Amino acid sequence: MGEKLSFGKYIAKRRNYMRLTQEELAERVGVSKSAIAKWETDGGLPDRDNLKSLSRVINVSVDELHRVIDKASIEEDEIDINITGDIISTLESYGYKVIRPGE
Repeated sequence: MGEKLSFGKYIAKRRNYMRLTQEELAERVGVSKSAIAKWETDGGLPDRDNLKSLSRVINVSVDELHRVIDKASIEEDEIDINITGDIISTLESYGYKVIRPGE
């Protein structure tokens, strides 16, 4: 069993899996870096529009974020990102370095 994650820890984990800084995530969501920091430390929650934008950027559904907010059983090992070989090839063709598990 993994560790139960708060909303803030969940967002931080997703951001780290995506290799984004708080500043980069903030820019993509359209909020300040301090808003991201506040959310990640469980100091507040995004409003409806920001939640929708955040879900799009970190590639999870709004419903999933609501489950995390509502303290549904989100386990740390449930947030792994599954990327197909085609997506890896596309990312690498754009110059991104893809780190595969075990590397």
